[in-house]
Amino acid sequence: KTFLMLIKYFAWIKNITKIEEEVVKNSSIVDVNSLKEFLKKKYPKLNEHFNNNDLIRIAINLSYTYENDKIKPNDEIAVLPPVSGG
Repeated sequence: KTFLMLIKYFAWIKNITKIEEEVVKNSSIVDVNSLKEFLKKKYPKLNEHFNNNDLIRIAINLSYTYENDKIKPNDEIAVLPPVSGG
């Protein structure tokens, strides 16, 4: 089974990744934690943001995740900055 995942990057995160979205084929990404590890390796500049008290939000299929939720093949992932209140 092919494990394809669409990852979309928003706001200043795009400045780090230099792309708006990418399709990733990586069967080691099974949950939010493994996704973060993958992104930190691929984009080292994201490290400080991930380690800084969850400065980066992850959404799976348009719903925010706050746990180490499972990621299934063909899920759509969004990587977003924190939403500023006001």
